Amino acid sequence: MQALTDDDEWAEQVLRLPQAERRPTVPMAEWSPEVERLTDLLDRVGDLIRAVVASAGAKPKRMQPAPRPTTALDRARARRRRATHNRLVNVLLPHKASDQ
Repeated sequence: MQALTDDDEWAEQVLRLPQAERRPTVPMAEWSPEVERLTDLLDRVGDLIRAVVASAGAKPKRMQPAPRPTTALDRARARRRRATHNRLVNVLLPHKASDQ
């Protein structure tokens, strides 16, 4: 992991990815029930921070959920959603279809 995080070429490749694909993911091999609970707690603390900020009258910014493992099934679902979206764009907004 140290070698990867110090690799300038890798960093440039990550920056070329669309924003949605830049979020770090956790390898399934490092995921455990304890890590899952800690991740859930981290997300709830973010919710509490938003609630405190909102109670003070300010508009809280959206907190990003903590990274979770991505499986092949998750990636397949995402590809299907993108394909469905692209088909709809092609039908409903043909002038936008060439941008994809």
